[in-house]
Amino acid sequence: MGERLATVTPTAARRASPVDGLLAEFADARLLAVQADRPDLAERLDRAAERLRADDVVVAVVGEFKQGKSTLVNALLRTDICPVDADIVTAVPTVLRFGRPPSATRQLPGPDGTLESVPLAIEDLRRYVTEGAPTGEDEPAPRSVEVRLDRRLLESGLSFVDTPGVGGLDSAQGNVTLAMLPLAGAALFVTDAAQELTAPEVEFLRRTLERCPRVFCVVTKIDLYAEWRRIVEINQGHLARAGLDVPILAVSSFLRMHAHAKNSVTLNEESAFPRLVDVLRREVLGDAVASRLAAARDELAFVVAQLRERVQAEQAAAAAPAAAPQIAQRYVEKSRRSAQLGGGSWRTVLGDGIQDLTADIDHDLRERLRLMVRKGEELLDESDPRDTWRDFQAWAAREATAAAVDNLMLLVSRTEQLARDVAEQFGIEYDGLDVDLPSPDLALRKVDELDVSFHKSGLQKFVGAFTAARLSYGGFYILGAMGAMFSVAVAAPLGLLAGMTLGRRLMRMERERQVQQRQAQAKSELRRYVDDVGFHLSRDSREAVRRTQRFLRDEFAARAQEVERSAAATAAAVRETAALSPDERHRRAATLAEQGRRLEQLAAV
Repeated sequence: MGERLATVTPTAARRASPVDGLLAEFADARLLAVQADRPDLAERLDRAAERLRADDVVVAVVGEFKQGKSTLVNALLRTDICPVDADIVTAVPTVLRFGRPPSATRQLPGPDGTLESVPLAIEDLRRYVTEGAPTGEDEPAPRSVEVRLDRRLLESGLSFVDTPGVGGLDSAQGNVTLAMLPLAGAALFVTDAAQELTAPEVEFLRRTLERCPRVFCVVTKIDLYAEWRRIVEINQGHLARAGLDVPILAVSSFLRMHAHAKNSVTLNEESAFPRLVDVLRREVLGDAVASRLAAARDELAFVVAQLRERVQAEQAAAAAPAAAPQIAQRYVEKSRRSAQLGGGSWRTVLGDGIQDLTADIDHDLRERLRLMVRKGEELLDESDPRDTWRDFQAWAAREATAAAVDNLMLLVSRTEQLARDVAEQFGIEYDGLDVDLPSPDLALRKVDELDVSFHKSGLQKFVGAFTAARLSYGGFYILGAMGAMFSVAVAAPLGLLAGMTLGRRLMRMERERQVQQRQAQAKSELRRYVDDVGFHLSRDSREAVRRTQRFLRDEFAARAQEVERSAAATAAAVRETAALSPDERHRRAATLAEQGRRLEQLAAV
């Protein structure tokens, strides 16, 4: 196939990759840190190396249902692992990562709300990820399913998430999909060539771009529609008018799979998948690896700077022992200033920022839910809830999820800004925020379903009918009695007509009263539902803010302590070097020169 023509295997490429080169530099710097009796710096390098090695780039495959998302994932990986059916749709997110041997697990919610990984036979995958598939008696539906496969594209560092499209892009599920996008490195928005992009799809793409750094629109099924090029051109116009910079790639999953079965390079090229694979490797994986490398180099530079400072100070003391007291005093003063930094202005910035963040997130959520209640009550006033209740339930679930997702987005952006504000106090750039975010889906699962029963009992119906009949008869009887004074022949028809008119009016009034009663019931249930939503979402948001505070506090406190310790250790080392005998200082100077040379090389990385 097209990408098979490469002469370097992914494993060999990884051996020669910049990541491996930087990891080797980490190992050298770690050895120097241990030799300098700085286990704190060695531990910092270990954590940075772990992030550099372990992180893969998540690609979320999103879009409306029945657009070919699962088929696209299968075609990318040349497998049939994701269930594909003309009538059944994916209902559970399926995560595909690299692993040997192939395996699968499902994430089940535990009693305390945490997720538990349970092994799953790959042949049972369809049972757990498709809509309406039975999962067993008293068995909770999995939150997600993870599959590990031995595929070159996955081994290169990419992982894929086949997301559900159940209910439409503007449904509750569509909003849940949006909530996971800040965790993804890229998103493939899938639509087929049957028709141009719809207004909800364009809006979903806009919201996706707000949450994900790289978004591509993939038009599928080009083998089925001769006019696919015109559809692509129309879609480009829609995106341009909406101001969305989203590249469009048109592919045929059928031709890709057929090419794999026939081992045909020509069919593979015709499927247009080689271009999509190249985009994923170059623009998605390449950019993500570059960002990870930059962050890792920043960590390496920080450690090297601490070690170089000590080596240079010792070299100065070895060359001029008489100047050692002044050199040592300079670093004692620096240690004192670093200690002040450890409890200084950055803590004030962090504390004030956390207070503002908590208040703003809480106010934003309350405002969104308040508007939801107001709009919901207006909708209920316009109809009889008994007739529109199912639609209203779907609307409420969608609005609650949208409020949760948008509130989460505000939390993400504000916490990132807070991290940058605190980092400025140290004179560094900081974009390594790694805090567990709350899951709107988990919080909303804890909320009791919005539900009211509007069915009247048979007794209530009988009482209503009896009351109307009694009032109708009463009107006829009164007017009929008046006939004794006038004319029965005239009064009887008038009494019957008046009674029937009064009865119809009373029946209409009774129906209106019942509608108003149902509207009041529905509004009360809506307010109860929104209160529950607010309670659970607020609790999760506050916990996320507390985790953010602890993370930033520990991160920058550790950095300040490392700077302080470096200065104090440098002052002590200067005194020790100055106290050595001339021969010992000469040998120490040679050792320091070698360390300095190695550190200079590391600083140039």
